[in-house]
Amino acid sequence: SQALAEAFEKIRAAHDNQLPEDPVLVCKELEATGLVTRWHCEKFLQGKSKGFFLGKHKLLGHLGSGGMSSVYLAEHTKMKNQRAIKVLPKTKLGNNSYLERFRREAEAIASLNHPNIVRAYDIDNERDTHYIVMEFVDGADMQNLVKKHGPLPFDVAAEYIAQAAHGLHHAHQQGLVHRDVKPANLLVNRDGVVKVLDLGLALYSDGADASLTMDYNDKVLGTADYLAPEQAIN
Repeated sequence: SQALAEAFEKIRAAHDNQLPEDPVLVCKELEATGLVTRWHCEKFLQGKSKGFFLGKHKLLGHLGSGGMSSVYLAEHTKMKNQRAIKVLPKTKLGNNSYLERFRREAEAIASLNHPNIVRAYDIDNERDTHYIVMEFVDGADMQNLVKKHGPLPFDVAAEYIAQAAHGLHHAHQQGLVHRDVKPANLLVNRDGVVKVLDLGLALYSDGADASLTMDYNDKVLGTADYLAPEQAIN
């Protein structure tokens, strides 16, 4: 692109009209221009030059990985707003249970509209890469908050729990039971707003949809440390 060509021209001008031989130095100077991120540079230095775009979004970095997906920070190529994109690993495609849970999560989030629940904007796939475009929450989950800073003050903890309860109440009003409520699934943004995420195991309480546990003979559905007793029994 024109912007990239101009960036390389500036780097050459700063080094006697030649690109530095050290690829790390070139990457650092490119990062300083704002055209690439540290994550991009790490991938470049590993010899990777593809996989930085998904649909209409440019991937900016890796936010984390869970049991059945990886989440990336992304930017819409035209609107320039930031989103979180959850990607189902290709290795999971052979298991119908994972793909169905992934689709169910998108449907569940799309049916909800509440300030204490992470929003979903789109679900799509590029060939065998399936992904969900979601609201990006600039903050940390409660598990990491406690791990880094220790137990929260009781009034702060109570406020966070109340916000999560408001989000879950909205989900229940729409006939959805989360089934995997835990600190790692409660994000807190920089303004102290709690966002419930990860509805991949949600169950429609009206019984219209059969349980994924029964459909695919999964032995455990949820996180053992936080699993409801009745869910473990039946």
